[in-house]
Amino acid sequence: MRLTILGVTGGIGRLLLPLALEQGHEVTAFARAPKKVAQTSSRLRVIGGDLFNADEMAAAIEGSDAVLSAFGPTTLRRTHLRRDFGRVLVKAMRSTGVDRFIHVSTAFLFGEGGLVFSVMSNTLFRNVTIDHRESEQEMIQSDLAWTILRPPRLLDAPATGKPRVVAGHLPKGGFSIPRADVAGFMLREAVAPQYIRQVVGLST
Repeated sequence: MRLTILGVTGGIGRLLLPLALEQGHEVTAFARAPKKVAQTSSRLRVIGGDLFNADEMAAAIEGSDAVLSAFGPTTLRRTHLRRDFGRVLVKAMRSTGVDRFIHVSTAFLFGEGGLVFSVMSNTLFRNVTIDHRESEQEMIQSDLAWTILRPPRLLDAPATGKPRVVAGHLPKGGFSIPRADVAGFMLREAVAPQYIRQVVGLST
């Protein structure tokens, strides 16, 4: 497949790119800092650009079979970075005619997970949760073939290869998942879609 990866230098993106190349995909990595992309391959095209510029993003997306979005700013302050990114992504995809994308959001939006999740989503991660919600709204309201992943706590650990996946809910008792499992699921969903226009919870 021809894939475009956004957020390629982040926690999930750094795992997603080599895995996609290992599986034989042709990959365009769209990055704000292209020099940070360490991989090299005859099947890899690295494009530097602004993730908040629809024209630049469209140039990277053009001709792709699917877009994999691992964009995730780390700030806890109140911003509209995720919302604005979602808006730009939808605009860029519409302009190119590419309609399939998979995006990583947060399990906080399920409103599940018990007292700990509730307290965290309304205190420390309140601003992040609001921004994720607004970003999702931009995507869900579009006519594109989206899949939104809502993982809980992300771990820097080896992939289990067996993440639990539930459409519309967080898997029961699911509190964490390795970033590597999220990356692996994104590629499986790109190759063999099962959750088009669905919000998906996944955890170990």
